[in-house]
Amino acid sequence: MEAIHNVFSRMDETAIRSIEAAIHGNVEFQAAIAHAQHTSFQLACKDHTSALGFEISKNQIQVFAQPDSGRKTEFTLFAQSAHWEKVFEAVPQRPFQSYWGMLRLLGTEAGVSVAGDQTAFTSFARVWRLAIDLVRDALHPPSEATVNRSFVEDDELDDDSIIGHYLWIKLAELGKCKVFYETSGSGSQHILFLHTAGADSRQYHSLMMNKTLQQKCKMYAFDLPGHGRSFPGEHQFPAAYSNSEEFYISAIGQMISRLGLHHVIVSGASMGGQVCLAVALRAEQLGVSGVIPCEACDYIPEQRAQKIYSLTGDESILNPERVCGMIAPTAPAIYKRLNWWIYSSQATKIFPGDLKFYFEGWDGRERMSQIDTKACPVYMLTGEYDYSCSPNMSRETAAKIQGAVFEEMEGLGHFPMSEDPKRFLPYFFRALEHIQGVQHAT
Repeated sequence: MEAIHNVFSRMDETAIRSIEAAIHGNVEFQAAIAHAQHTSFQLACKDHTSALGFEISKNQIQVFAQPDSGRKTEFTLFAQSAHWEKVFEAVPQRPFQSYWGMLRLLGTEAGVSVAGDQTAFTSFARVWRLAIDLVRDALHPPSEATVNRSFVEDDELDDDSIIGHYLWIKLAELGKCKVFYETSGSGSQHILFLHTAGADSRQYHSLMMNKTLQQKCKMYAFDLPGHGRSFPGEHQFPAAYSNSEEFYISAIGQMISRLGLHHVIVSGASMGGQVCLAVALRAEQLGVSGVIPCEACDYIPEQRAQKIYSLTGDESILNPERVCGMIAPTAPAIYKRLNWWIYSSQATKIFPGDLKFYFEGWDGRERMSQIDTKACPVYMLTGEYDYSCSPNMSRETAAKIQGAVFEEMEGLGHFPMSEDPKRFLPYFFRALEHIQGVQHAT
C-alpha cells in the first residue's frame, strides 16, 4: 500500500533543481567528493515507489527523481515514508537527525536498511550523510546560529591559557605510559575532565578556556594512552587496545595522584560519563568529592549498536560519521566539524577498543545504590538528541542513586561540551554549584 504523504513524491522538478544547486554550492560537500570516484545512491521508501537519487562523477552531482529516471544506483538507503518525513523536518527529533541513528535504533524490523554495494555505502558515508543534511537545508534553510562558522568568544582569545604537559604512569596492561595532559584556571576547585570513546581531551578546550570557570576552578584533562597526543604504552600495540573498568579506574587514579588533585570533581561524557559512575563507587579511595556524568547510564547492551559498529571500512571516515550523528542538528557547524576532526584523527582500533568498555564492559546495574551522594554528589546530564544513551536511560540510572540529580539538556546531543559549548555551560554551572553546595553543607 502506497503512503498518502511522501516527501519524495511531493518534490517537483523545481525542488529537485534547488536541492542540486544547494549541494553544488556547499564547500564541505565539494571537499568530500574532490577525490571521490564515481558513485550513485538513492534515498528510498520501503512502503512507496518514490525515491531521490544522486549520481556523483568528476566533482559533479546530479539529483534526480526515482523511479522516473529509470537509473540504477550502487546502493539504497531505505526507510519508511513516515521516517523520511521526520528526517526532513526543519529540526528533526531523535534519532531522525541521523540515518546512522535510524539504522541503530529502528533497524530492518522497522524498514530501515541498506541495500546494494555495502563497500560503496561505507566508503561514501560522508558523501551520503552530507547529501541528506543538504536536502534538509534546501527544504528548510537553517538558522544563522546553526551555520555559524565562528567559535565562541573565549575560544578565539590569542592568549590561549591552556598549557600542555606530559607525565608517566604505569598500567598493568600497558606498562609505562607517557600521558599528555593539559591545565587551565587558577581557582580553588579542582576538576578532572574525561574524554569520550575514541577521542581526546581537545573536546574540553571550550570549557577550559571559559573565563568564569578559570576563575572558579583549576581544570585538568588528559588523553588516555594511545589517544590523541598521548604516547602508546610500552606494551601497547596497534589494533590490540582494549579498555575496561579496572584499567580506566587505574589510569584516573594515577592521574589524580600524580597531579596532586584534592577534593576533585570528575566529569566526562559517554565512556567518560560511564566511568564517572564507577569513580563515584570508589570516591573515598580516589579522593573524589563529586562527579558530573554526561551522556551516561549504568549499562548499555552491545546489540544496540552492532548494526553500525560491525561495519568495516576507512576508520578515519567511518568513526566520525557514525558518532557525529548523535550531535544535535542545531549545533553550530564549526563545532560539528571539530568533533568530526577529533574522531578522524585517532589511531587504528582505538575507538572499538574503548567501546569494549562502553558497551557491556561497564555494568553498574546492581551497584548504583552503593553510591554515597553525601560524600560524592552525583549530577547527571544527558542531551535530548543522544540516541546511544537516551535521557530516559540516564534518568532511570539516577533514580537508583539516592540523592542523585538528573537534568535533560535541551538542544544538545552526545558531545555537549564540544558540539555546542555555549548552550552546555549553564547546565555545567548548575551541576558544579550543586556539588559544591553539598560539599559545604557537609
